[in-house]
Amino acid sequence: MKYVFLDGEKIKSNSELHSAFHEALSLPDYYGKNLDALHDCLTDIHGGVRVVAVNAEQLSVNVGRRWKSFLRLMNDLEKKKTDFRYLEEPFND
Repeated sequence: MKYVFLDGEKIKSNSELHSAFHEALSLPDYYGKNLDALHDCLTDIHGGVRVVAVNAEQLSVNVGRRWKSFLRLMNDLEKKKTDFRYLEEPFND
């Protein structure tokens, strides 16, 4: 299982959001740092991925207009991949 931790107090931009994925998942150097590239990379990872977001309201502000598209991507991946999960604070069972 691989984990990506996203903290709105630390991630201040869309670029930093993608950097968090790049670092946590050891994505290839040619990773395009956009939602299409993120979708492709997350789809190709086997063995499970958990994306954990804290201070999500601040993440929304920091990432800006791309945040809603990011959440749609997380939702789509949860529907398509049984080993993918997006968790956002406050955490529910």
